[in-house]
Amino acid sequence: MLGIALVCEGIPTAMDVYIDLTGGASQDPGLSLLDRVLTLVGSVLVTGATVRVVSEAYLGRTPLFGDAMRFAGGRFGTIFGANFMSGFLTVLATLALVIPGIVVACGYSVAAQAAALEAGSSSEALRRSWNLTKGFKLKALALGVVSVCLILVVYLGAGVLGGLLAGVMGGLDTVLALFAACVSLIIYPVISCVFTLFYYDLRVRKEGFDLEMLSRQLGIATEGARRQ
Repeated sequence: MLGIALVCEGIPTAMDVYIDLTGGASQDPGLSLLDRVLTLVGSVLVTGATVRVVSEAYLGRTPLFGDAMRFAGGRFGTIFGANFMSGFLTVLATLALVIPGIVVACGYSVAAQAAALEAGSSSEALRRSWNLTKGFKLKALALGVVSVCLILVVYLGAGVLGGLLAGVMGGLDTVLALFAACVSLIIYPVISCVFTLFYYDLRVRKEGFDLEMLSRQLGIATEGARRQ
């Protein structure tokens, strides 16, 4: 997972550090825009690769970095479309009222996973996610809140540690920026992992989803099928 985060988000993370240390986005808007584009591309790749890694582990196999990246690249367009459409619809619902926005976000919480593993189009992934999360939107909300809180705890802990070091030693702005960047890379795939497991939990509960079905979706022959 760390390798995936480094490859997909390493360059934009380094750019973030550079931009912060050189005066912020206003000093170089072109570089800042490129940073945002690379971050967006990387986040989609992280999602797709994470889905593959968690799926391989779910099958009891050893995840391979190359397989995960090829899978993410092959599903890039569908995952990107599902993320974009779900985000856009969530914003529209939020503009109406906060509660509908939360409901829409929870309903589309596994759209990226559906796009990676099942759907042929982004719109199909949204419909699939909405159907899977019926009756489980509160659970999706709870998972999202807990995941964000855990990430915030890690960030706050890193910030407190960095502040203590800076107070004791001084002149550590660059080191602290690099430290914060490393922390962000380590925890970057966490939410994607959480909701990939949530996606499988929903399918097991609602459809009796099993390992044979997963292996067919991933194009992997299970041990039993190979012996036959």
